[in-house]
This record gives sequence, structure tokens and C-alpha cells, in this order.
Amino acid sequence: MPPKLASTLEALGAESSPEMFDEFVRAIGGSLSDLVRIRHNAEKRTDLSEATVPELRAAVEARLQGAGESVLAVWPADRVAARIHVALLLQSIDDLWYPAMDDLVVIADEPELTVVVLDHEEQLTCTRLRV
Repeated sequence: MPPKLASTLEALGAESSPEMFDEFVRAIGGSLSDLVRIRHNAEKRTDLSEATVPELRAAVEARLQGAGESVLAVWPADRVAARIHVALLLQSIDDLWYPAMDDLVVIADEPELTVVVLDHEEQLTCTRLRV
């Protein structure tokens, strides 16, 4: 988990609760192990190991194109989830995801359910789920 995640989320005005983590688990199929299958079926995989913060922002923004005003941001290893405005997520991405340390999953439900994962190996995947 990024250092001071709880205070960072609070400062951003992101709403966080254990129920949001449960919402995430239901959205991906009911089990954290479903995330492996989702990532295996990713439409696009991008190596961000050499990316600058602006390039990281642009890559995530491209995957969230058409998303609603807010998304669900999740740190699965820590069982933390928060609803956050897309603009704030992008603006604060370097405070919310630490390469080589955590996985950040972003769930957008518009225009269709989309799972974007920034993993600890600095890989970005995007999978659109057909429900």
C-alpha cells in the first residue's frame, strides 16, 4: 500500500469503506482469484517500467476513456477500496500507486465494466468485462 494511503484518500475527498472492497470483489466475479483470469484476458498490456509520471497518467487516462465521473480504486493486497473522481485519480496517480510495491486496480462501470490494473511489475492491463 502506498505510504499514508488513508490520509491521501481523505485529502482527495475519496470515499472509502469495507463495503466498497466487497463491491469490487463482486464486480470481478466473486473472488480475488478472478483477477488473475481477468488480467489473462486483457485486451492490452503495456510496460510502464520506463514511463514518466505524465506518460503513466496518459496511459491510464487512455484506458479510462469514456468512464464516468468517478471510478472505484482498489489496493487488493490491503483490502482497501475507494470511490474517487477520475481527474483526481489521474492527478494523484504517483501518490496512489508505487511501482514495484503495490497493485492498483481501477474499476470503471461506464460505458461498460472495465478493469484497469497497474501491477507491482509496472505492467498496465485493461479488460472490458461483458456482463
